[in-house]
Amino acid sequence: MSSFRSWHFVLEKLTLSKFLQMKFNNFLFRFLPFFLSRWYIACMGRFYYLLNWRDKALITKTIRHVLRGRMSSEEVHQKTKGAFGGIFDHYHEKLFVGYSNFTKLLDFFRTQVCFQGEEKLKDTLAAGKGAILVTGHFGAVELLPGTLAVHGFPTSMICRFQTNRLRESLGRRAGWIGLHLIDADQENSFFAAVKALKAGRILITECDEFDEWRADPNQGTSFLDRRLTGDRTLDILSKRSGAPVVAAMVKRDGGQQYTCHLTALDNDAAPVNMSISQRCLNILDASVKAHPEQWYQWKKFGKLINIDPGVEYDRPKAGYLAPEIGFSLPDQA
Repeated sequence: MSSFRSWHFVLEKLTLSKFLQMKFNNFLFRFLPFFLSRWYIACMGRFYYLLNWRDKALITKTIRHVLRGRMSSEEVHQKTKGAFGGIFDHYHEKLFVGYSNFTKLLDFFRTQVCFQGEEKLKDTLAAGKGAILVTGHFGAVELLPGTLAVHGFPTSMICRFQTNRLRESLGRRAGWIGLHLIDADQENSFFAAVKALKAGRILITECDEFDEWRADPNQGTSFLDRRLTGDRTLDILSKRSGAPVVAAMVKRDGGQQYTCHLTALDNDAAPVNMSISQRCLNILDASVKAHPEQWYQWKKFGKLINIDPGVEYDRPKAGYLAPEIGFSLPDQA
């Protein structure tokens, strides 16, 4: 019993990301095949939520709240179960990119991930203004930067690192394939992003980093049928850089196959007065409603919409296990 309580105390102090990023796990990824490391991470994730039951309850309640009325109770149950599997897949892909055999990783990028709408991205880059590639915490987003770089797209990415060990590992790997990392903890990410875009590069960012939103009280937005205060980050970045915007959602197709769906926003049918951030959220909204098990921001969304009034949850410090992608503007922007 004392051992159980000790584990419970430790896991209450750790986020799932930090728990799964333990040094021993990083070591295992150098040797374990994809299917076995995926199974291992799923087991570790289930153990984490067994003890950290409050987080599990928050995620479950949020998913059920959003999906209620859209499908039967049995379907909601299956999607909820699938969502936890998707969370584990996300962290597995994160560690796979960071620590697996590099030669095999490059082959994985080349053969397992395909593009739908690749010509749109090429045409956008041909204008010479770069491209803001907007994605979300959906599907296998961790594979996106490396896949783009391996296919010859000049790519930049803003990120934060939980550990110096990962910063060094990802820094080396990024350099080998021409992927430009912008370390938000070591340089001004906004001006570095504008510089990358003006150099004709792709800049990857996410539209559902709720903690990093620059709220605009004069601009409302809608996501998963909830009204939220709008975010002006993307609109300011697009205006400052003059770069066009392309949405990218990397869907897991099963069997270690993935498809990156690309949508150029300049060519969509959105109203003229709709903000860029809202247009990107609309694309993510449709993806999440179609495949709720592939989105893994349920915990943050539950806090955002106050799904459990009166319940206090710890807010983790900003920071990501790269290549988790984030973007924020400096206060003066």
